[in-house]
Amino acid sequence: MKKTTIILVASVVVLLTGIRCSKNEIKYGNFDVIAGDQGLLKINFVSAYASNPTVYLAIDGERVSNPLTSRTPYPGGGLNTGGGSTADYLTFAPGKHILSVVIPKKGTGDDSIPLLSAEINIEGAKSQTAHITDTAAKTQVVTSIDDRTKPDTNSIRYKFIHLMPNVPAVDLYYGTTVMATNVGYKEETVFTTKIPPTSLAWAVRPAGALPTSTALATYTSLSTITNRRVYTIFALGYSGLTDAARKPYLSFLLNW
Repeated sequence: MKKTTIILVASVVVLLTGIRCSKNEIKYGNFDVIAGDQGLLKINFVSAYASNPTVYLAIDGERVSNPLTSRTPYPGGGLNTGGGSTADYLTFAPGKHILSVVIPKKGTGDDSIPLLSAEINIEGAKSQTAHITDTAAKTQVVTSIDDRTKPDTNSIRYKFIHLMPNVPAVDLYYGTTVMATNVGYKEETVFTTKIPPTSLAWAVRPAGALPTSTALATYTSLSTITNRRVYTIFALGYSGLTDAARKPYLSFLLNW
């Protein structure tokens, strides 16, 4: 079961008389402390349809997201994505759960068209991301354990995952430097690097392509090289398509 944490903070004036100091207590709201055995989950919805429908994410039949569209990690968002730009996760009891993606019935709060219903295993005391890729009957979930320990000063840790269904394998570049090679579809690789002196373009190319060849997708932002951050870089979309919903993208979600 998902636990929701709400903390309400308000300015208060409390008059305490005739009460021993050891009993003094100010409560700002009710909240649940995250237990050490709970699992943390982020859901990365990158199932790219031409119509780019608005969907809800649900766990065990309970909606856990606001309305969102493709290329949106939830909760938290990221860079070159929908959503916000924080490293938030949802909390769940460990064990088997059903992850669903549904298109809501127009004008109502009811579910209408299910795009996915799949069992996932949420591991206790770990952080993980469920990446939802491809479309129609090929829609599937790729789960990944996230190492959220902070790297050393002046360092950044990246995980790269390849989620482009019609490209067998890709190489990831930062400028002209290869950061990850021959990464197969649904595969991932982790690397740590020192903060570069300048901000260059990240690029993804078919495996083995020359660094001077046209990239499938690129992205440039100083926010991708922040000191001691932990990122997941993900390549998504379909090579050869040019519409905004399905063309290739290179995006970043924030793990820490």
